[in-house]
Amino acid sequence: MAADSPQQSEQVAEPAARWWRRLWQRLHSRFARQIALIAVVVGAIAAAGHFVGGMIGWWHAYEITFGSHEAGKTAASPERAKAAAPLLSIVVLPFTNAGAAEDGWFVENLTNDIVVQLSRVPGSSVIGRETTARYRNREADPREVAKELDVRYVLAGSAERTGDKVRLRVKLLDGETGAQRWAERFDVERAALPGLVDDLPMRIARAVDIEMVRSAGSAAARLPPETVRADDLAMQGWAILYGGLNQKTNQEALAVFERAVAMDSRSVRGWGGVALASSNVRRWTRSEQALNRLNEAAEQLDRLDPAGYYGLLARAIAAFQSGRDPEAALAGADRLIESYPGHHGGYQMRGIVLVRMGRFEEALAATETALALLPNNPDTANQWRRSFIFYGLGRHAEAAAQARQVVAKNPSGLVGVFTLAAALARDGKREQARQVLDEARRHHPDISTAKASEFMLQGSGEKFIAARDDMLAALRELGLP
Repeated sequence: MAADSPQQSEQVAEPAARWWRRLWQRLHSRFARQIALIAVVVGAIAAAGHFVGGMIGWWHAYEITFGSHEAGKTAASPERAKAAAPLLSIVVLPFTNAGAAEDGWFVENLTNDIVVQLSRVPGSSVIGRETTARYRNREADPREVAKELDVRYVLAGSAERTGDKVRLRVKLLDGETGAQRWAERFDVERAALPGLVDDLPMRIARAVDIEMVRSAGSAAARLPPETVRADDLAMQGWAILYGGLNQKTNQEALAVFERAVAMDSRSVRGWGGVALASSNVRRWTRSEQALNRLNEAAEQLDRLDPAGYYGLLARAIAAFQSGRDPEAALAGADRLIESYPGHHGGYQMRGIVLVRMGRFEEALAATETALALLPNNPDTANQWRRSFIFYGLGRHAEAAAQARQVVAKNPSGLVGVFTLAAALARDGKREQARQVLDEARRHHPDISTAKASEFMLQGSGEKFIAARDDMLAALRELGLP
């Protein structure tokens, strides 16, 4: 088709020109013509605003829909993932023992099993057993508990064991209103109990409309008779540890765990107990025999239940206690977090390993996540680790404040005293630091930098060594021999 000629273009434009000219001529006054010009300008600005606003809205919608799927974006760290609002924030109150008084060990282990299994729910946040122990044998308002521990749901229940039968009552309560969201009663044989506990997270997740994928390490539907007897024995060992960990109770529990695995070499709970108790012996005595037994337990669990809680925990502990490969220990902690994202154990282990590697910023994030899952916990290990991290970061005032809380909770413990004194000294409060050491000498006349060195963590990271040596130097400057 031939292009339009200039004459044709003029003919097309002429009617439009005449239209505007006729309209303009009808506006006789100067004021009317000014109003018309203003209307045209305002209309143009409004049209432009609609266009820009529409583009911004479109871009915002694009970001929401596709922004999180951009190629090349790195996955969030476990700590950052934990920082997001959890889909299932929940506390499991200690279950009531509705049976014989001597079955308390059974009910306590059952409660802990439910805590561990609930922590499999992706995006979950499950308050640890160490915190909830203070609610045992108490009538607690679920709304007050939820507010105190900052959770959305409260799980309560009771268990009754009669011979080889178990009756389990469970109810899920809304932490805001106290209303019951879900409840059920189960009557099962003791041999089938692990399968029921493994299935509970699925039922609870459905009750609060959360999608959940069953883990590959699901419990067997039914335990053989010899495994039931060994599992009961292992439960008793764990109940000893739950009652308070020290060298005496650890030795008693280890003996029970050894009997359990001797009775049934497939006892996952028994081997898990052997691994943890042997690790404690290794930590306190540096025993090579204890380390070898820990490694044997980890190998057994690798064969029996590699994806389960005890298997992952034992593998991480064994790598950590060997001290030869901190990266392997860190990888073990991360696998534990990946499989049980709502449980404090993996974050706690990750924090310990990262501190010894001198990666203080990362260690702080992991430790604070562990603390969030163990609020109001009387055990001061995580709090002391946080104070040491602050010290390593040069944040001495925060290190002193945290160490002071550790000393308040455990006045007879020296590790908090040493950290507090050194942090105060580096914060320019030397007189307060000397007073802390003088008070400690009243109860421990033999304290020294050599004893302080014994209490310190052992690590290989350059920044860790620098922080530890600086802390010991600060204590010497305060006159500690």
